[in-house]
Order: sequence, then C-alpha cells, then structure tokens
Amino acid sequence: MSDLFRLKAALQLYDWGKRGHHSLVAQLAQNAIGHPFSVDDKSSYAEVWMGTHANGAAHTFHFPYQPLLKTISSDPTYYLGSSILKKWPSTTHLPYLFKVLSVAKALPLQAHPDKALAKSLNAEDSSEFVDANHKPEIAIAIGEPLTSDGGWGDEVAFTGFAGFRPLEEIQQFIQNIPELARAIGDKQATTQFLEKPSKDTLKAVFGALLSRGVADQAAVSEQIRALVDGIQSGGTTSRKYLDEEMVKVLIKLDGQYPGNVGVLVASFFMNFVKLMRGEAVYIGADEIHAYLEGDIIECMAVSDNVLNAAFTAAAQARDQVPTFLSMLTYTSRPTANWSLPHTPYKYSQNKLTRVYAPPLEEFVVLGTYLSEEQGVEVLGAIGGPTVGIILKGRVKVALDVAGSEPLELERGGVFYAVPHRQVTLQLLDGKGGEVWCAASMV
Repeated sequence: MSDLFRLKAALQLYDWGKRGHHSLVAQLAQNAIGHPFSVDDKSSYAEVWMGTHANGAAHTFHFPYQPLLKTISSDPTYYLGSSILKKWPSTTHLPYLFKVLSVAKALPLQAHPDKALAKSLNAEDSSEFVDANHKPEIAIAIGEPLTSDGGWGDEVAFTGFAGFRPLEEIQQFIQNIPELARAIGDKQATTQFLEKPSKDTLKAVFGALLSRGVADQAAVSEQIRALVDGIQSGGTTSRKYLDEEMVKVLIKLDGQYPGNVGVLVASFFMNFVKLMRGEAVYIGADEIHAYLEGDIIECMAVSDNVLNAAFTAAAQARDQVPTFLSMLTYTSRPTANWSLPHTPYKYSQNKLTRVYAPPLEEFVVLGTYLSEEQGVEVLGAIGGPTVGIILKGRVKVALDVAGSEPLELERGGVFYAVPHRQVTLQLLDGKGGEVWCAASMV
C-alpha cells in the first residue's frame, strides 16, 4: 500500500436523511462508495462515514480491498505516526471519525457521553454503547441555502438546536406560555425555577418535562396540540410571546414528530442555531443537541455512543432518559457561544485553506477552496494522517515523495494520506474545487 490511496467510504441510511438524488450524501456516494452503488429515490441517504469505526468502516478502494483499520494495523507507525501512537497507545484506530450528513428532518434529541460515562456504559452494555470513548463533535454547513418552508433567510444553509438557552429566556417562556407550564406538570419545580433560575433549578424543571414526556406522553401531547392549534387559529394568548421564527420552528417540529415532548424541549429550552455555508458549531461531550435540516461536514472523536431522549422510539426514550438527564452539563449560554470560528490555516502555502480547530486533541478540519484563478493549494506536512473528500470539481491529489502516485478524484472521491507528507491539491476541471479534510495534529 502506498502513502496516498483512495478510500471506499461507508454509507448510512436513516429515516431523517434526505431522499434519493436530493441527498448530497447520495450524490457523493457514487464516487465515495463506487460500483455497484446506485441511487434509490425511495431511500433516505443520511451519512457517509470515512474512518475505521466498526459500525461503518472505510476500506481501501483498490487492491487489496481491505478495511482501513487492517491496513493501518499492518504498520501503525507508518500509517498513523509515532505521535498518535504515543498519545493513544492502546489502539490503531484513527482518532477521529469524519462524515458528511444530509439532514431532512430532526435527528433524535441527543447527547454523547464523556470518557468516564462512556467507559461505564460500555462496561454495562457493550452492545448498546460500543465505545469506551467520548464523542465531542463539530458540524460545518456545506450545503446550499435552505428553501423548504420558505427558507430561513440570510443564506441559511443549516439549522439545528444546540445547548440550553440563557436561563432568562427559558424563564420567560415558562412564565408566559401556559401550555408549556401545564406540560411540565410539576408546580414545585416550575415555581423554584421561576423564582431562582439556576443550573440546579433548570435541571429539575427540564427533568420534569422530559420525564413526563416518557411517563405520560398523552398529557404532554395534549398541551402541544393545544399550543400549535391555538397558534394557527389565534386561540391562545401564547402567540404574542412568540416571534415568527419560533412559530415556524414549533409547527415544523410538530409536523415531523406530532405531540413529541421534543417539540417543547427544542423550541423553548434550546438554542436555535442557523449556519450559513462555511459556519460551524462545536458540541462538547454531555451537551444536548439535535440537528434539524441541511448538509454538513461532521467530525468527532472516534465513537458511536449516543443517548436519545426525544424524536426517537418511545421504548428507547424510556430506557435512556434517566441517564440522559443525569449526564447533561446544563450549561446555559447564547447561540453565539456555540459557534466554532474558522481561521486561516498556517500550514497552507497559498492561503486557500481554513481550519476549524475545536478544543480537542483528536482532530482539526480543513476546508480548501480552489478556483480557476487560484487552482493549486499545498498543505504542509503534519504528524498525523489526513482523510479528505472532494466536494466540488475534479482534483488531483499528490504528495511530495518520489515515486508516490497522485490521485485524480471527482466529486465524492475520498483519499488517505499518511503522516509527514506535504499534500498538493490541484483543480483539474470545473469552475471551482472544494476539498474537505480531517487531520490529526498531535
């Protein structure tokens, strides 16, 4: 195997994914997966995975047609680099899992456990929680502006929910939306939160609502129905406390998951995040979130652990809500605090690359934009491996090593470059090229 080779990614179909040719994932899969893949317009194409995780392992695209992990394990120092092996000596997995997502409707309301909880859950039930690792993640909007339901304005390409709103915002909603207060159904928890909003009283009032959504779904659903119907008919006083965007969010969520407690949780307790193309959010371990719509690059520490509390099967919510409630950080902060700004990549020779660097050791994400005028970028050598995907254009990928065979990849093509190699990206065809990479900088 060479120091630069093509990968065959893994495909994930979930019901929240976009259908058929409307899915960016399906469009990319024709080269990311290759023959014999073909698009079925009745299928929901949700994710492309580019990594070593067993739940969606990448393979070498050409001979010897083997899992990427097997290739890496044949010579870990060569394929991962000594710095990564020193940092994570017990594994030869890539330290990150790189993905593309195409989201048509809300994902489950979820959180990913930190390392300590992941180890505990994995020890208790390794079939449900397959990893003893944390899963902090970033999401970067890469799609076109959203147009469903009239769009969200300002070139918004992705929407979702991240973390708890500021306490005073939640306080105002509970105070002014009687349907929400009735759905919570715990007067003591509600009163204590309204009198003294804090992390502890938020945990109590939020826990009351989410737990009731599991234990007495009919009662919660009744209040959601009263609120949504009242908004649409003008029969509720709550309408005057909701702006047009909140009304749109409520109606959209209820249309996707009628009467689900997540409609109230996401709308009134969580920040509504809107990203333009190229903007990103960082979601740490134990933080509540749910993506709503759009195409994104996603990268995370290598793990597939998740706890789902709403917008999911009732049995799963019932099993996981207690742990979900105990694991959350209950950090309240404005939407802007969840953003992950990009900066110019200092190892970029021609300054065509931006870097998204979360507060993690496992990975950074690089976005490279090529044009007819500036069609070549050179990425300096780093100590860890790089996995990349061509999002636009036909691009030549080459390394600065004698005898290394370059790759010419079209949209959806995926590559792996070993550590300590300079990577050159050259636009061959198209009005523009776009390449996204995950890399370890340890």
